[in-house]
Amino acid sequence: MSRKLASMAFAVLLAFPAFADGRQPPNGRVSVTLHLMNNSEFSLFLTSLNSAVLQWESRLKSVDVESLGLEPQDRDGLERSYRQCLRSLDNTHEEIQGLSQKQTLRLDLLLLVDLNDLARNLDGLDRDLANAAAENGKGTTQKSFGYVKEVLGIDSAVAVHTVEFQNHVFAFAKVIDATLEQAGETGEPSSRE
Repeated sequence: MSRKLASMAFAVLLAFPAFADGRQPPNGRVSVTLHLMNNSEFSLFLTSLNSAVLQWESRLKSVDVESLGLEPQDRDGLERSYRQCLRSLDNTHEEIQGLSQKQTLRLDLLLLVDLNDLARNLDGLDRDLANAAAENGKGTTQKSFGYVKEVLGIDSAVAVHTVEFQNHVFAFAKVIDATLEQAGETGEPSSRE
């Protein structure tokens, strides 16, 4: 069962297209710097990420959808995107709290999924804000573009944290996989299905 979980983790992580780089290193090798954080590094990372999430939430709350004076249909779509971003921030915060208590590959994967979900929702909010700026008069254009800039800043910060955490999760999964392989070679019983 654990081997299947590790294999599934790799499959899930490989399915995330975020941060893909189209350039190929020489000889076709993949160049990824994996880093398994030790306990103190991981604790520091979670503390930093949690502070960042609270900061992002505060910055996002400075976006005032009502002040843009949009038509009801446009406003509803923008408000929906905005609420999804806030929900993603809440989910990310909850996963951080869970990981602060105990680190497991499952919780690591859930946080990684939440970070990717947050990035997608921020992209959607950026798009909706840019559309609002394009469709409305000059009075709201300046304000909309200011909000776009704010959301893009959050999105960039999310990307930095996501890449760092993704490299940790890959390294963690590799350690689990190597441990399971070693246990299988030494004849120790494992819970395979």
